[in-house]
Amino acid sequence: MKIIILLIAVFATAFIFIGSTTLTQSLCDSPYVGGHTGAPGETGCNGCHAGTVNSGNAIIDFELGATAYIPGKTYQGFVRIRQSGFNKFGFSGLALKNSDSKTTGTFGLVETVRTRTYANGNRNYVSHTPCGADSINANSWYFTWTAPSTNEDSITLYIGALVANHNHSTSGDFSYTRKIVLPVQLISSVNETNTLQLSIYPNPATDKIAFQLPEINSFFDFSITNLMGKTLLGQKNYSGHSLNISQLPSGVYYLHIKTRDKNYSSKFLKR
Repeated sequence: MKIIILLIAVFATAFIFIGSTTLTQSLCDSPYVGGHTGAPGETGCNGCHAGTVNSGNAIIDFELGATAYIPGKTYQGFVRIRQSGFNKFGFSGLALKNSDSKTTGTFGLVETVRTRTYANGNRNYVSHTPCGADSINANSWYFTWTAPSTNEDSITLYIGALVANHNHSTSGDFSYTRKIVLPVQLISSVNETNTLQLSIYPNPATDKIAFQLPEINSFFDFSITNLMGKTLLGQKNYSGHSLNISQLPSGVYYLHIKTRDKNYSSKFLKR
């Protein structure tokens, strides 16, 4: 009788363990994979997943906030993928010199739980993490890229993106590639003399951003632009120290403020 009871207890424990393991594996189970960005010498995510690259209907936003790079400057990168009916999304990013296809610049992390940097061979990447892949219908990631300290001629940033159906096979998924080409922009050609940084909080933000101008002005002009310079919000003769940004979609934006004597410009993230 004791033997029977002991066997039942062992089987029950094993069942609970297997069940909990299965449940755990269903979350944050996207594997760590090397570079598949679609860059020279690489496939996209279709190197492992079935299907033709860029054949799906996903909406993909890949932005860096610049059309040219200044040596040594750090830029905020943003990737967003939207495709209904899917719950796993991923990306891998790479920056290469166009002259010799060698890695250049340095990737940095904004969200350490959801993104990672890694090396694969002699190339350096930024990508999602296993837990950073889980989302329903859409997903987005933020990172930084610091340009090389010297002029490297033109540089291209590549990403491979994946939309997966989580059936634990490579079928029924969609892969995409995107790129941003950056020529060098010499510092002497950039007019930043009269533009000052402004502290914005919270950052990242959800519904509102607040700021404190170092000079005393009752009214000022403000505008909020996206990374391509398009104005999305703005007002002249505004008075206050906070702005409602709830109507903006998730992304990276710039707040520009013009007072009587000075101009301010700072970047913020909207979740």
